[in-house]
Amino acid sequence: MYKKRYGDIAPTQQRFEALKNHYRKLRDDFRAHPRALLELEAWKNKDENFEYRLLNGNQKSFIPPTLVGKESYNGAIRGKTDTFFSEYEKHNHPDLILSESNHSYIIGNLASYDSRQYPEAPAGKRPEGQGFAHSLVIPKARVYNVVDPAATANGCALLREMQAHFISFWQQHGGKAKLLARAKRAVDDQDAKLLSHGSRPVYETVRDDVFHHYESTKLDFSNLVAPGDFLFGFHVFPDNSIGHLHMHVFPHADGFRAFSTREHDYKTVPLEAILEVEEEDGNGGGGGDA
Repeated sequence: MYKKRYGDIAPTQQRFEALKNHYRKLRDDFRAHPRALLELEAWKNKDENFEYRLLNGNQKSFIPPTLVGKESYNGAIRGKTDTFFSEYEKHNHPDLILSESNHSYIIGNLASYDSRQYPEAPAGKRPEGQGFAHSLVIPKARVYNVVDPAATANGCALLREMQAHFISFWQQHGGKAKLLARAKRAVDDQDAKLLSHGSRPVYETVRDDVFHHYESTKLDFSNLVAPGDFLFGFHVFPDNSIGHLHMHVFPHADGFRAFSTREHDYKTVPLEAILEVEEEDGNGGGGGDA
């Protein structure tokens, strides 16, 4: 049952069914909106003159206006319709890409997974990851969110590919090491940032334990063997923070989430729930194991 597989992030089968219903409602609401398909087409065509009242209505799905027209990595110019994940290879250093398939990239969360490294972050705006070595799988194509029909087309082929990509990467030689190195880099970067801004008494009292926790947890992380040890989840529009489809992946057991945020759990819909909904609604396609 779902409780056995995913623990506290979805403690009951009833909660799993609630997440399915939540996804179905948000998907149907989006697709029924009179502007949805029109805006999706304009965004995918990079129409900079279009007014994206739905897709960017929260003013956070696309890059901030202050970055439009500015250079990113390797001199690429950011456009009005860009998000932080769109055309990822064009705007980011290749070292940030942990793995690449024909259809997707795997990247590590740039934020540390450890909440103790964000001592001044207010409730409701926790920046840390949802679990140890939190990573993301993002499609190369412009797909806005899991409510975008392109995400679930052809029996959810893209979503299945994204999951299969991570599983293959995880199981291949060097995959675990890359994920651990990215997680450690995030911890180190946040540590350096805190120290560079002067004394942080609250952080300094736990700093040694932050690094000790990483070292002890990475051993348990390296011993994970089954895809079922991970949660593959999505933040469904309008609960998304970036207007480009991305799948959150992190180990779901409590030990890997001891110092990670739980603030996003309510809106994290597991891939398994989405696949079940799509199958029930006649778009299953078969196969896959979330």
